[in-house]
Amino acid sequence: MDVWTIGPLVLQKQMLMIAAAVAVGYVAMRWRLRSTNAEEKPADRFFEVLLLWLAVWKLSVWVFHPQTGLDSPWSLLYFSGGTEGAWLASFAAAAYVWLRDQKSPSFPINIDSWLVSILVGYTSYRIFELFFSEVNTATTGLIAAAGAAAAGILLRKRPPLELRRMPTFVLAFVVVHVLISTVAVNTWEKAGWGGGQAMDQAGQQTGIGLGQVAPDFELLTLQGQPVKLSDFRGKKVVLNFWATWCPPCRVEMPHMQRFYSEYKDNNVVILSVDATHTEASKIPVQAFVDYWGLTFPVVLDTTGDIGKTYQVTAYPATYVIDEQGKIRKKHPGAMDQAMLEKAVKSF
Repeated sequence: MDVWTIGPLVLQKQMLMIAAAVAVGYVAMRWRLRSTNAEEKPADRFFEVLLLWLAVWKLSVWVFHPQTGLDSPWSLLYFSGGTEGAWLASFAAAAYVWLRDQKSPSFPINIDSWLVSILVGYTSYRIFELFFSEVNTATTGLIAAAGAAAAGILLRKRPPLELRRMPTFVLAFVVVHVLISTVAVNTWEKAGWGGGQAMDQAGQQTGIGLGQVAPDFELLTLQGQPVKLSDFRGKKVVLNFWATWCPPCRVEMPHMQRFYSEYKDNNVVILSVDATHTEASKIPVQAFVDYWGLTFPVVLDTTGDIGKTYQVTAYPATYVIDEQGKIRKKHPGAMDQAMLEKAVKSF
């Protein structure tokens, strides 16, 4: 997992890439404004809009997933409104910019600078993904290329573009993006192209990279029954690493149980691995399972070896494995029910 733990601070590679992309977008906006000799009010307002977007995105969990907020008051620390929340936040941010700037004589220039910032920032994030994350290189590469082309065309145009042409330009990029994503999900991503190079005895790729066969292991349940990961071959497996002392794990567990209750008859299983080597004893683990009414298999990693094999450095952490035993998704941090459903439906 691409996570670094520094004392109580947990850093995720994805968050660092997002921060870097935001910085690139901000620099692109300031450069665009300076090239027009316009006042830099949009750049001054950049962080206002960013904070508004983040606030709406986080709080939208109460709109789209109200049960999440009811489960725990700490849910807002770990969950958001997801994709729907991101769209709502984007509309809110756009409305804020429109209301603040529509009467300004520099309105076309301001909108032009926002478009440049968004396109350059988003394209930068996709490029960072391509080089620093485990992603489908074909999908991400095509989207990054489309974004780079759109940003290049926009930057070559003398600012600002005619106001009526801006929505058409942005819509064209969105349509291309959606087309690439849709084709990818239904073709090469569904086929599970990609992966590492290590092979198991059957000649299949094995390891913890996307597309590789997940390393097999055998652990005991609380009742002392042995369970192997390969026992679930032929089913989609949500392999979840957690501990009783982990706050986000406690927030995540109700979602895991609700998800399992709905999907256990649809060829899906959750294999829950407790970091027992970090627990005082098995007693709190049993109490945790009883408290949340967990009905999916819970096994005990008493030595920590399995967590090391899967490079788990912060809890919770989840791998989603397909029917052939190949890793399709990796997620550091808590997952809510909507995220789990999206993960198992993506292949």
